[in-house]
Amino acid sequence: MKKTSSRGSKFSKWMVYAPIALEVISLARRRQQAKRGKYTKLRKRDRALDFLLGQAERRLGGKQKTRRRWF
Repeated sequence: MKKTSSRGSKFSKWMVYAPIALEVISLARRRQQAKRGKYTKLRKRDRALDFLLGQAERRLGGKQKTRRRWF
C-alpha cells in the first residue's frame, strides 16, 4: 500500500480554517479602527497588518474594495 503524505492533508486543513481566522482578525481590526477614529495616523505596523489582511481577503475571495465614484 502506498503511504499518503501528511503534507497535503495538513495544507488542506489550514485552507479550511484560513477564511474563518481571516474573518475573526478582520472583525478585530475593524473594531480597533472604529475606536481610534477617522483621522488618526496609523503606525507602520498597523498599516502593514492592514495591507496583509487586504491581500489575504482578495486571495481567498473575501470582500473586495469597491471605489466610490463622484459622478
